[in-house]
Amino acid sequence: MKIGVFAYNFPHWKTQEGIHNLVVNGFKPDVILAADPIPLNFPQSKIRISPKDLYLTHPKKIAESYSIDYHVIPHNSQQALDLIKQYDLDLGVILGARILKPMVINGFKTGVLNMHPGILPQNRGLDNIKWAIIDDLPQGVTTHLIDGKIDRGLFIEKSTIEIYTDDTLLDIHLRIQNKEQQLMISALNTIQNVGIGSVELSEGNYYKAVPYEIEQYLMETFESYKQKHSS
Repeated sequence: MKIGVFAYNFPHWKTQEGIHNLVVNGFKPDVILAADPIPLNFPQSKIRISPKDLYLTHPKKIAESYSIDYHVIPHNSQQALDLIKQYDLDLGVILGARILKPMVINGFKTGVLNMHPGILPQNRGLDNIKWAIIDDLPQGVTTHLIDGKIDRGLFIEKSTIEIYTDDTLLDIHLRIQNKEQQLMISALNTIQNVGIGSVELSEGNYYKAVPYEIEQYLMETFESYKQKHSS
């Protein structure tokens, strides 16, 4: 199975760990398509859930260490499509990308794998950990082959994470990140050895960034949420 990775062209945890895990689990990518940062056009939530100042390696250096071809290009471009065709890629894996356009998705023989940090279809869009707390949804990860609609496409697998009464938001975030890596490898094994099913993800709930008037009550809600969902 020939794999192309969508990545960010800057140090990024998911990009870094994803490339390492692909290689050590026997899914070495044929090429990495790395995109430069672009401005985000949606408001950022005020309560932070992810750590700052992690020691990360630039993905180009990681690619060089594994002898993986590395191209810096816009993901939604003819140049990207040309490279997908040039490398005759079966599957794309998203380890860092914004919304991909159908033109690029359809360039792959099998499709493009996404690891979504929420249980689909109930929890689509942004701020998935926070919306799960606010709307009393399970925390977890869903793998799927994407289509032209946000967090839709062909379902592969989903898995929830454990919740503990002494968890912080950072604990939840890190556990979700690790579950994404685990399910990425599980999904690739399924695609390679079993094949893709035909279960389409339904529309479900689509969320934007949590507005401040709701987010300001998040920590209070989080305490009761942990009590309810802890094992």
